[in-house]
Amino acid sequence: MNYILSLGFIMLLSGCTTIVAPVTEYRIITKAPTSTQSSRACRDKSLKIAQAFSSSSLMSQNMNYAQGRTKQFAYSQAQWAESPNLGITSELLKHIRATNFFKSVQSSKSRSKNDLILEINIEDFMQYFSEDSTSSHANVSIELTLLDTKTNVVVATRTFVSKVDSETLDANGGVEALSLALQNVLNQTKEWLGGVCK
Repeated sequence: MNYILSLGFIMLLSGCTTIVAPVTEYRIITKAPTSTQSSRACRDKSLKIAQAFSSSSLMSQNMNYAQGRTKQFAYSQAQWAESPNLGITSELLKHIRATNFFKSVQSSKSRSKNDLILEINIEDFMQYFSEDSTSSHANVSIELTLLDTKTNVVVATRTFVSKVDSETLDANGGVEALSLALQNVLNQTKEWLGGVCK
């Protein structure tokens, strides 16, 4: 009798368990930066990359997407390995260091004093679906402002925008499109800084 009761209890418990699908983590990936011939105009200046400003949704690992003009959702089985805010700041730091435009390029955590600071404002970094979910694209919009730390005067400011269509209508397609759009913004940033440092 005890054996039958134990077996029944085990079967009851096994029927209540649910299988949770694993969450896939994605990283923001761009092409490795290439070194650029240094510009003489900024070679005596040190630069600090400030931590990016962004909406709270870009400071978490949740992977959001929008549908139509007003709806926003979060993927249930996909998330960022690190928040877009941190990932974008890191990619900008890596690519600006490779330009060799400045004497040194420091992260926001550095205690060193610098001649210039680059403020980053992430205005948009999201995958968008059409109302009927038949198409998708990624939007990246980032405003950069270069400041003189001694005078707090704006040296230059510009907003960079890129839109890339997603090849697949899922989180993977969105991540690939967002990475390509960010790559476009990084390339534009490089050209802009080259002009500022003439």
